[in-house]
Amino acid sequence: MCALLLIFFSFGFAQEPTNRLGVSITQHYGFISPHNVLVNEIIKGHTFATELSLYNHSLGNRQWELYYNYPKVGVSALLLNFGNPKSLGNAFGIFPYINFPLNHGKVKLNLKFGYGIGYIEKPFDRVNNYKNLVIGSHLNALIYINSHAEFPVSDKIKVTTGVSFTHFSNGSLKRPNLGINIVALNAGINYSFGNNSINNENSIFDRSKEVQHLLLATFGIKEIDPIGGEKYPIYNISYNSFKVVTNKSKLGVGLDLSYNSSLEPLTIRLLNQDKGKISNFNAGISGIYSLDIGKISLLFHTGAYIYRTYTLDNIVYSRIGTRYQINQKLFLNLSLKTHFFVADFIEYGVGYRLK
Repeated sequence: MCALLLIFFSFGFAQEPTNRLGVSITQHYGFISPHNVLVNEIIKGHTFATELSLYNHSLGNRQWELYYNYPKVGVSALLLNFGNPKSLGNAFGIFPYINFPLNHGKVKLNLKFGYGIGYIEKPFDRVNNYKNLVIGSHLNALIYINSHAEFPVSDKIKVTTGVSFTHFSNGSLKRPNLGINIVALNAGINYSFGNNSINNENSIFDRSKEVQHLLLATFGIKEIDPIGGEKYPIYNISYNSFKVVTNKSKLGVGLDLSYNSSLEPLTIRLLNQDKGKISNFNAGISGIYSLDIGKISLLFHTGAYIYRTYTLDNIVYSRIGTRYQINQKLFLNLSLKTHFFVADFIEYGVGYRLK
C-alpha cells in the first residue's frame, strides 16, 4: 500500500503544475462468494457499495507511463453494505490504485488494481456475534480489482461499467479468517479537471532482457484455532531468479524455505503426530509473474510444496505482493500468502539483488 501511495504522490504532485486531477464515483451491486461452506452462514442478501476516487493522469514523462499507455494513479474510498446488517454490518476501505488502459481505442478497456486497509463493522464475537465465523477483526487488508470499460461523453466526462472483485482478510492475525470475497457489477462516472495533453516527444526505450538473482527474508505472525489462541511467528528465506521478458514484466522461479512455528501444535492436535520442531519446516518451488511499474513491482506467485510434514493445508500455495526498489540492490517486500483462496498470513520483508 505504501509503495502505491509513493507512486501517486511522486508523479501526481512533484512534476510540472499542469492540472491532471480527476474524480470519479462508482456504484457496485454484487454478492459474497461462498468459497467455504461456513461463508454461507453470513450470506443474507446482495452487497451494495459506493466508491469515490481521486486520480491523476500520467502524461508520458516517464518510461513506465509510456509502457502502460498513460495509466491513471489515485486513491479510492469504499463504503460497502454486506447485505447482512446483523452479522457483518457495513465496511469502509481506503486504498491507492493504478488504472491500466488495455487498448488505444476511443472506448477504453481498463484494469484497475489496488490494495489498502478495510474496516469491518461487525467481526466475530464469542458472545454477541458468534455466527460470523468468517472474519475476526475490525481492521483487514483489502484487495480490489475492477475490469471496466470507459465511454467518453465529452473531453472531461466519461461513464464506466464493469465487474469488480473485492477481498477482505486479516492474514490470520486474528481468528476466524476465512476472508470475504465480493464479486459485483458496477457503473460510474469520471470527471477530469485539467487538459490532459500527453507528451508525444518521448521515445520508448526497451528494457534490457537481463536475468536477475534475488535473495529475500520475510517475517509474519499467525494465530491458529481455537479462536483467541496463541500467535506464532513465521520466518521465510527465498531465492528468486527473474528474466525480463517485456517492457512491463518479468517471469521467474522461486525457492522458499520456511519455519512456521504454528505447524508443530497443529500437527500434534490435528494429525495426532509429535515430530518436534521439524514439523515447522517446509520448502516449496513457485512460478512468479512480476508486473513492473517504475520502482514498484506487483508479484503473483503460484507454487507447490516439495517438503512438508503438516499435510492438511493444500499442497498448492499462492502469493500476491508488492516490492519497492530502494536502490539498485535493496528492496522492500509486502505480500499475502494463501492456500486456495484462504489467507494464511501476511509477510513483511527486505531483499537484496545479487545480480
